[in-house]
Amino acid sequence: MEDRKRTILAVIIALVLVAALLYSFGLNLFAKTPPLELADPSRTDNQPTASSDLSEGAGIPVEVTSETVQSVIASLSRYESYYRSLIVSYFWGDNESAARIVQIWEDGGWTRTKTLLSSGTTENAITGNKRVWIWYDDDSETLTDALYEGPDDGGLSDRMQYIPSYEDVLKLETAQITQADYLEYAGQPCIYVEAENQQLGYLYRYWISVVNGLLTAAEIEKGGVVVYRMESGEVISPMTGQGEAFTLPDGSVLHKAG
Repeated sequence: MEDRKRTILAVIIALVLVAALLYSFGLNLFAKTPPLELADPSRTDNQPTASSDLSEGAGIPVEVTSETVQSVIASLSRYESYYRSLIVSYFWGDNESAARIVQIWEDGGWTRTKTLLSSGTTENAITGNKRVWIWYDDDSETLTDALYEGPDDGGLSDRMQYIPSYEDVLKLETAQITQADYLEYAGQPCIYVEAENQQLGYLYRYWISVVNGLLTAAEIEKGGVVVYRMESGEVISPMTGQGEAFTLPDGSVLHKAG
């Protein structure tokens, strides 16, 4: 009888140790995507909703569906200052593809992108204050003669990152949204949206982080084949490289972060 008790006790201790190890490595086998809550619209301006309030039930639980997803996306806000990198891939023909690696620095409405093109040339762009500056580096040589400056129509920041503007989802008719959900992607709780453009024959997929408001991943499919894919690396906020990000090749500083 004593031996049996000792055996049961040993098993319990072993289970506790295993659970502790799993927890210490961040592995939760039973984890679910946390409930999504939006700020309560009935709260007045002098009753701001803090993040701690949401954890205490001050928000309104929302089920993400084709009917509600646009309201959920409209409630998101992007980090004001961050750094991240993207891998943007294009697919065509018989298993042919090309990839671009994009580095992004964002601060206070200013965006700097540094894109390694498949040709080996680096494309640089800075957008801010309704202007854009674009130049190229080739084999570590800055092609200053090719520096372009012009107006920004408001959409160049995303286009220079080679990513779709997920805010376009807000303009869709509900019938165009074929699927919507709240799920985890690459360790981030995300809003998932699938939308179809029947006229052009494209199917668009978006994964939008509810933590930082940024597009975590995207796909474009045509005729059942993926022709575009984008995936984000880790988002670091506030951004790094403050001293160099918004400087032109001639040394002119367009914006100082911080």
